[in-house]
Amino acid sequence: MRRGIVALLLGLPVLLVAVGYAWMRDEPLSADAQTWLEQAQVDEGQSRAYVFLNGLDADLEQSPEALGAERLEAYRGWRSSHGPMDEGFAEPVVATLALPQGPLFCPIEKDGCLTTLLRGVSGWVETDEQRLLRERYWQFLQLDDYRNLLEASIIAPLPPHRYLVSGQQLLTLQLLKAAQEGEGEQVRARLDEELHLLRGQLRRADTLIAKMILARMVERNMRWQAVLYRKGLMPAPSSVPAFDDAERSLLMPLQHEFQGVALLFEALPKAENSLGEWLMLRWGLRPQMSTNASLTFYQPIAELSRRPPEVFVGDLQQLPVVQWQRSWRNAMGNVLLEIGAPDYRRYAVRLQDLEAYRRLLQGLSQLPQGTPSAEQLRAFDNPYYPGQPAQLDEQGRLCFAGPMLEDDGARCLLL
Repeated sequence: MRRGIVALLLGLPVLLVAVGYAWMRDEPLSADAQTWLEQAQVDEGQSRAYVFLNGLDADLEQSPEALGAERLEAYRGWRSSHGPMDEGFAEPVVATLALPQGPLFCPIEKDGCLTTLLRGVSGWVETDEQRLLRERYWQFLQLDDYRNLLEASIIAPLPPHRYLVSGQQLLTLQLLKAAQEGEGEQVRARLDEELHLLRGQLRRADTLIAKMILARMVERNMRWQAVLYRKGLMPAPSSVPAFDDAERSLLMPLQHEFQGVALLFEALPKAENSLGEWLMLRWGLRPQMSTNASLTFYQPIAELSRRPPEVFVGDLQQLPVVQWQRSWRNAMGNVLLEIGAPDYRRYAVRLQDLEAYRRLLQGLSQLPQGTPSAEQLRAFDNPYYPGQPAQLDEQGRLCFAGPMLEDDGARCLLL
C-alpha cells in the first residue's frame, strides 16, 4: 500500500507536467490558413497609386506623392520600435486641403439630394482647392499599380478616402453643370471613361474598405448616367461590359482581414496586460487554434463572391451558418471568435449588385419617357433570377429583386 502511494506521489509531477502540456499546447496552422497568410503578405515595394492616395489631401504647397511618402515613412519608423498591440501612433501634423462641405456634397442616393444638386449646381463656382482635388482624383484613377503597402493592423493609418469620394463628387458637379449647358455628348464620354477607370481600381483593391468604397463609387457613376439620360441631359448610356469575377472578388480583401485577425491572436498573449488578463489569455487562448477556426468566417465568402450572380444567389441561400470547432482549451478564443466577425455576406452582395445596376442602366435606353409598361419591364433580365423582369417600387424607381439589402434601396435606379 505504502509503495503504491509513494509511486503515485513520485509520478504526480510527471502527470501534472503532461496534463499542463496537453492543456497549453496549441495546434499548428492548417494548410489553408498558412496559404492565406502567405498570400496576404505585404511586399513593401513600390505602388505609386497607394502613395499618391495617402497624400491626396496634401495642401497647395505639397504634392500627394511627397505627403504620402512622408506618412508611410513616419508609420513604418514608429512601427519598427513598437509591437502590434501598441497604441499611440500619431500621423505627422501637416497642412491639408479643406474637405469640401455643403449641400452640394450630399450622396445621390440620399433622399432629396438629387433635387438639391439639379437646382443648385448652376450657381456653384469651383474653388482653387476644389479644382486641385478634382484633378488629383482623375490622376489617381489613371494610376494602374495600386496595392496596399501596410501589413494589416488595427492601428495602421488609412488613406484619406473621404477626399477620394469628394473628388468624384467634384467631377460629378462639373459634369452636371456641363450637361445643363448642353454638353451632353462630352459628359457621357467622360462618365464612360470614369467608369472604366473606377472598375480598374476596383479590380486592384486589396483591402475591404477600399473595395467597398470603390464599389459605391462605381454604383454612383451608373446612378448619375441614368439620371442625366432620363432628364434629357445626355444621350443614351454607352454599352457597358458585364462585371467580371475579379471586380466582385473579395479574396484579397478578406485575406487582408484574416491576416489582421491572425496577428491579433498572436499578439494578445504578449501584450502588456494586468496579471488577471495575462492569466486568462495565457491559459484560455490558443492563437493558432483560433486563427484556424476564424478562417471559416472568410474562406467561404471569398469563394462565393467570385461566382456569377445567378449561381451566387443559390449558393448564398445554402451557405451554412458559420461554425467552428470549439475547444475547452481555447475558452478566450471562443469568446473572441463569437463577438469578432461581421457578416461578410453583405459585402459580397453589394459587389454582386453592380451587375444589377449595369443591366438596369443598359435597359433604360430602350424605355420611352413616362412609366414603363409590364411588357417593357420584361425586357430587363434580372441577373440573380434569369427571366424575372424588373419592377417599379412605391417611389417609382426601377428595381431588381435580389438577396438581402432590400431595406435600403439596393438594386434600384431612378426613372
